[in-house]
Amino acid sequence: MSAHAATLTVGPSGAQPGDILTVTVTPAGGEKITGVGMQAFDTDQVKFYTRPDGSVRAFVGYPFDRQGGTFPLAARVQTDKGEQTVKYNFKGTTRVYPTQRITMRDSKTAAKMNEKDALRQEKLFVQSKMKNSYAAPLWKGNWVVPCAGAATSAYGRRRYVNGKWWGQHNGADVKAGTGTPVKAANAGRVALSAYLPLLRGNCVVIDHGCNVFSIYMHLSKRDVVEGQSIGKGQVLGKVGATGFVTGAHLHWETRIGWEPVDPNRVIARGINF
Repeated sequence: MSAHAATLTVGPSGAQPGDILTVTVTPAGGEKITGVGMQAFDTDQVKFYTRPDGSVRAFVGYPFDRQGGTFPLAARVQTDKGEQTVKYNFKGTTRVYPTQRITMRDSKTAAKMNEKDALRQEKLFVQSKMKNSYAAPLWKGNWVVPCAGAATSAYGRRRYVNGKWWGQHNGADVKAGTGTPVKAANAGRVALSAYLPLLRGNCVVIDHGCNVFSIYMHLSKRDVVEGQSIGKGQVLGKVGATGFVTGAHLHWETRIGWEPVDPNRVIARGINF
């Protein structure tokens, strides 16, 4: 074991569910970090990326279904001088979400419930496109709202459909007419551009690097292809009503790996690497 101790810091203080936690491991003087392993909340696949100063940083989504409290975190740090475990007690605060009640045709919702296996396959397909994020930040500066329109259903909203529990909202909805341009919230690389009929409809996923992704759903048209580089504010498609929807709107998400975080908080606060 190294005679010197690395340090583990987690911010921001007072974070709530839906926030992005910034996890930083700084080596002891004269040491070089060669690997870090860490488990946080539901995943042991926290991905660290090297910063110019020699420290390493990971982003972790604080799940929306968690309460506030103290969460002990530990990282296994390997350096060129040995291996050690560093710990941090992260303290989060509770967040209360509004409730939304939606009415849809019973036949439509029943059909969706009967498609659980197919829905799972659609989800796994999207996840497969989000495995290998670029190992450096592709985003630059502030983040932008991708579509002009009225904000309707916010992140984390507790949803009931026809009186039955449906789940919490993974993203944010913007009500806009079919054909309204949808723009990239920040720069990145197109990880997915596909029609996914069961739930997402025409869908675009952008990899912003360092395990940060944004997702744009229900589009009437996709104007980008997989592997394409895209700039902040560049049009990627048009608003539509494809997939499982009640009308034309944009559903957009920000995810850290597969963990959804509040996209409007990313707009307000940014992401600092």
